[in-house]
Amino acid sequence: MTDYLPKVARVRAQIEKLADDIRDIRGGMPPKEEALAAVDAHIEREAAKVTIRPSAFIGGGSEVVSAHPESPHAYACKFFPDVIRDCLRTEVEALYQGDVTITDDRKQERLEQQLLELERQEESLIREAAAAGKNIPRRADANPAITLAD
Repeated sequence: MTDYLPKVARVRAQIEKLADDIRDIRGGMPPKEEALAAVDAHIEREAAKVTIRPSAFIGGGSEVVSAHPESPHAYACKFFPDVIRDCLRTEVEALYQGDVTITDDRKQERLEQQLLELERQEESLIREAAAAGKNIPRRADANPAITLAD
C-alpha cells in the first residue's frame, strides 16, 4: 500500500519554496532612493567601527592610535566617506539602468508555471489517497482552479 503523506509533504515543501521565490520576485528591488539611502547608512555604520585615539600622539606614541576593525573597508569609510559613497552610489545606480524587470517577469512566469504543475501533482496525490481510503486535507491556500479541475 502506498504511503501518500510523505509524497504530499515533499510536493508541499516544493510548493512553499516556489511560492516564496515568486513573492521575492514580485517584491522586486526597492525604490532607488531606498537603495541609495542604504549606501549612506552602510558608510556610517562602517565608519563608526573605527575609534581614533588622538591621545596616542601626546603620550609618547606608545598607545594604539586606533581600534582595528576587521576590515580595511571600515577605515576607508571613516577617512574617505565621499570616495566610497561615490563609488557605491555609481554601482547602485547601474543596477537600476538594466533590464531587471524584463528578466524578472520571465522568471516569475516560469516559476508560476512550475508552481501550477506542483499543485496539480499535489491534487493528484490527494485524489489517489482518497481513492485508496486515506484522507489528506488540502492546504488552506490551495489553488481553487486546481482543486476544482476534473
